[in-house]
Amino acid sequence: MVEDDPSVAGLLKTVLEDSEYHVYVAGNGREGLDVVVNYRVDGILLDMHMPVMNGRTMLDELRWLEYQIPVLAMSDALDLPALRQLLSEGAQGFFLKPCNLQSLKQSCHQIFKNDGMSGSFLQPFHTG
Repeated sequence: MVEDDPSVAGLLKTVLEDSEYHVYVAGNGREGLDVVVNYRVDGILLDMHMPVMNGRTMLDELRWLEYQIPVLAMSDALDLPALRQLLSEGAQGFFLKPCNLQSLKQSCHQIFKNDGMSGSFLQPFHTG
C-alpha cells in the first residue's frame, strides 16, 4: 500500500491483515517503487495525492518498468478526467476516500487474488 497519511495507512493495513494479506506500507511513490523492486507484490493500493512522487507518476513508472501488478487507486477527490487517465494507463479500479471497507476488501480479494485480469466484477471505480 502506498499512502502518505499514517492514520489511513494504519487503518487499511489492519483491515487487510485481518483478511490475511501481508501488507508493506510506503509513504510515497518513490518508496512504493522501492518496495516493488525488493519484494514480491501481488497488488497495490495507491493513493493519488502524495509528496515526493504521486500515485499517477508511480503508476507510470510501474508500467514503464513493465510491472503488471494490479493497482487500485485511491483519492479523496473525484476528478473524472484523471480517473479516466488512470484506468487507461492500467489501474484496475478506483476508490474514493473515505471508502467502504467491506467493498475495498472484496475488490482486493477479487483483483489481487485473481491477478486482476478476469471477470466482469471489475468496476471502473467504487465509492464508499
